[in-house]
Amino acid sequence: MELEDLGEFDQLDDVRLGRQPWRLEFEIGPAPSHGALEHEWRALLARSDASFFLSWPWIETWLARHAPAARLARIARDGQTVALALLGERKRGFGPLTIRSLHLHATGDHDADRVAVEYNDVLAARGFEVAARVTLLDRLLRGRGRARAVVLPMVGGAMEAAAAAAGLRARRRAESRCAVVDLEAIRLWGHGYLARLSSGTRAQIRRAAKLYGERGALRIEAARDPTEAVAWLEPLASLHEARLRSKGVRGAFGVPGFMEFHAALVARAWPEGTVELLRVRAGDELIGYLYNFLWRGWVGYYTSGFVYPDDNRLKPGLVAHWLAIERHLAAGDRVYDFMAGESRYKTSMAEPGPVLVDLVVEPDDLLARWGDRARRLRDVLRRLRGASAL
Repeated sequence: MELEDLGEFDQLDDVRLGRQPWRLEFEIGPAPSHGALEHEWRALLARSDASFFLSWPWIETWLARHAPAARLARIARDGQTVALALLGERKRGFGPLTIRSLHLHATGDHDADRVAVEYNDVLAARGFEVAARVTLLDRLLRGRGRARAVVLPMVGGAMEAAAAAAGLRARRRAESRCAVVDLEAIRLWGHGYLARLSSGTRAQIRRAAKLYGERGALRIEAARDPTEAVAWLEPLASLHEARLRSKGVRGAFGVPGFMEFHAALVARAWPEGTVELLRVRAGDELIGYLYNFLWRGWVGYYTSGFVYPDDNRLKPGLVAHWLAIERHLAAGDRVYDFMAGESRYKTSMAEPGPVLVDLVVEPDDLLARWGDRARRLRDVLRRLRGASAL
């Protein structure tokens, strides 16, 4: 039997007024093996509006690496599971104190978390999202064995609202706005994607496409099977890292385990049709690769690798994304999402999308207020050191 939809706004009003007629059951324990969890996770996923990053292939790949250190929170109503969440645990010592934090679908280790979950959330049945978020935060921070903080990487504003409704403190460690192309709106408009762009961006794409076309026909092709897709990850990674090294930046593909994670993810997600590797060429000349996620009509651009020629009129990124957008426009998809990371090319090719934040939620107590003061003092000292170095 399906449980009654709780209603998002009614839930928030109930929390603010101290009423919880929808009070949910909560338990947390060691994460089971991914084989033991799969049926329950997939059944709940089918009743949810969750993002790709809560799809089973992503979760299974994450669990395969981190299950021994992860915990599973299960939220139920009348004995029926309505929400699940996986949490990495991290303990840090500060003199005699040990600070314990829990991290939603993450580990708390900087390098391990470079796999970069986005659109993160509790996996909740439709209609139970708000109640599940409030319950999770409340029980993790106020229940038996409570944590000092719950860290929520790359979540939307709904988590901030849930923390406020539960009477908890929430602070942003970082934030990033996504950029999206509304493919449905373009189809309804009827004048094509390029016509939606500024004249300057449109001219750059057309000029680059013409110049590439002189080297051979422009074409975009998808990997035909998981073996080919995983094989394309290697040159994509090499091109990606070379570009970042030229800027003095360390790329994610240089982090131990990053390539292995994504090779395993591609292999797991391929049978479900939720990943794609695209290669763009002009004749036989390589332009670059795109690695995208596919989920219920949503296309999420994850990363890429391009060949950057000396001629700066050639724009491999603009051309590759233009061809990919046209491909998914023709395929009937809903949206092409550049996801988090604010770059000029994203804002020139897409409209502003959701803001994703790294959120830390804590009890509203004296220790949290002292922490705020310490961070403000640290920031002042950093600014003063920076000013003195000028």
